[in-house]
Amino acid sequence: MSGPRWSYKLHVALHPIDQTDVDGSFVLYYAATAAADTAAHCVGAAISTNIRGPYTPIEATIACPISQGGAIDPAGHHHPDGSLYVVYKVDGNSIGHGGSCNNGVAPIVLTPIMLQEVAANGYTLIGAAVQILDRSAADGPLGEVPSLIYVDGVFFCSLAPGATRMRRTCRLHHCSSRPNTGSLRRGVRDRCQGWSKIVFHAYLGATISSGRGF
Repeated sequence: MSGPRWSYKLHVALHPIDQTDVDGSFVLYYAATAAADTAAHCVGAAISTNIRGPYTPIEATIACPISQGGAIDPAGHHHPDGSLYVVYKVDGNSIGHGGSCNNGVAPIVLTPIMLQEVAANGYTLIGAAVQILDRSAADGPLGEVPSLIYVDGVFFCSLAPGATRMRRTCRLHHCSSRPNTGSLRRGVRDRCQGWSKIVFHAYLGATISSGRGF
């Protein structure tokens, strides 16, 4: 996949593939180094008629808040009513002031989780992004890698809190209304009927040297 003009050498972090509702084509959301500031990343989308590719990047970004530290960790969400969203993290700790994950020294920089509605093609923006979560003191310097799902009338947003190499937990936040109202409430739900398993990647042992897996 060759890069769009806004990216710098397409230093890419890839994320799961979604299928669009337009013609059955596939959209791949990714974060790439920004040409305007190589210390920051922006979120983009690429499309293909075959899930195996090749994928063609869309020239416009999904999110590129460089002054706030950039954007990473995009994930698609299909609402049961047919609307599509992309959830992502504003990478505020990339412009932090040192300490754990570069955001452990005051003033602490915001690392909000944002939600952007997109059209049926998976990449045309609809309205402005809204904030649905931000880190709390319990999350440490940041919360990242958001994933939004809908179960029995409730939206759940999984979030990986804390510095990556020190992380030992994953938190689940929920709300009972549409997520684009910015009304996600903090709280952990241990289980819910009809949904008892999640898939995640983590260290297989105490450190990265033990390997990683699903």
